[in-house]
Amino acid sequence: MEQTSAIYQLKNKLERTRYYMGGYWTFLAMADDTGGQFSLIEANLRQGMEPPAHTHTLEDESFQLLEGELVFTADNKQYHLRPGEFLHLPKGVQHTFKVISPTAKVLIHLVPAGLEAMFFELSQPAAGLDFPPAPAGPPPAEWLERAAVLQQRFGIRNIDNRQIKTQ
Repeated sequence: MEQTSAIYQLKNKLERTRYYMGGYWTFLAMADDTGGQFSLIEANLRQGMEPPAHTHTLEDESFQLLEGELVFTADNKQYHLRPGEFLHLPKGVQHTFKVISPTAKVLIHLVPAGLEAMFFELSQPAAGLDFPPAPAGPPPAEWLERAAVLQQRFGIRNIDNRQIKTQ
């Protein structure tokens, strides 16, 4: 059965903003908002807090860079993104990225929706629309264990969680 969506508007960004991986992510549209068709996240990233290489098996992932500079590695090729540039990664492509500038702001588009629930669950409510204090060290073992379980559930493969620098 195909899910349907209704008109949806987000008015209060802070209600949907969470601290994740040393940055703050605003969940602009989630599965419940779009009938599962897509999700959209505004991710404010901090240099040095990027994810290890990984593969999505359930969704395509696209990136629209708004501020800063990112370098993606996908299928053993590098893609340098500057503000205004876009990159689409189909499911099944192992990838990672590095934040080249001190910080970066990027829209992350996931099709179909679903994976945003993993990010939401692994994150903490934000106190404001700004970066949290810099992390003091790697995530606790129990957070990494929970991340591994959620990654399996959400179809994330080929990831070495020992490389995660913060929660």
